[in-house]
Amino acid sequence: MKPKLIVLASTMFLALVFPKFGWAQQTNFAMMGITNAQTLQLNLVAFPPSPCIANLGFQDSNGNPVGPSMTGVTLAPGQYTSLTLTGLSLTKVVGQRVEVLPMITPGSTAPLSSSCIATAEVVEDLLENTTAFLPAVQSWPPGPVFGMIGLTVFETARLNVVAYPPNPCIGTLSFANSSGGPVGKPLDVDLAPGQAAFTDLPGSELVSMLGQRAEIQPMMTLSTGGLVNPVTGNTCVASTEVYITLTGETAVYFPPNPCSPTATSCAAY
Repeated sequence: MKPKLIVLASTMFLALVFPKFGWAQQTNFAMMGITNAQTLQLNLVAFPPSPCIANLGFQDSNGNPVGPSMTGVTLAPGQYTSLTLTGLSLTKVVGQRVEVLPMITPGSTAPLSSSCIATAEVVEDLLENTTAFLPAVQSWPPGPVFGMIGLTVFETARLNVVAYPPNPCIGTLSFANSSGGPVGKPLDVDLAPGQAAFTDLPGSELVSMLGQRAEIQPMMTLSTGGLVNPVTGNTCVASTEVYITLTGETAVYFPPNPCSPTATSCAAY
């Protein structure tokens, strides 16, 4: 089944919606950033007619557990639970962003028939508005590929990557302009399993006037050590965020294309 692209009118992002998954394959998220005025919420629902048995938690960019966790959650078909991590528990600095990886792992008694749907969302604490959304998937395609996205003088693009355990991630994070030329500062990464990194590109480096936009393409280039593992899939899981430079709040969030031009086939989500 191919993913469907939908636009949610009440929010400021595009969401990729995928079918349910079981525990036969790994459950993956990408990094997500929050400020001290936001909350990261991890959601889990048991897709009928099967139950869902799982552990929920979060980890920081060094691969260490952070915030609350839930162990051995058992959901009957149709039941739902969630786990929240407040940005205020991570930073007291206004406008500072902290990157976090939502984590879902199978419980010790989870059968292969366990059927779960996991999502993560960033919520504004004041108005409870959702500003970013990410579904969990079983794997990402070889070679993370992003489309073009526009920046204004008030916005910053952030390109994240995490080395999804149990493998490392080696490569380069960078941005290109609409002519394919490099913009910003590339970042070479050599990440141990669970570690993450990011690089930023402020829109003010590309445009200087109100109302101007510059289209850019986030790029994650894999080196030999960061290539796809034939058993566990792509271990360099990338994501792109556009945030308001002044407040640090996410305006747009998107993972790499689920079927990249460099992939010989699409993963079976």
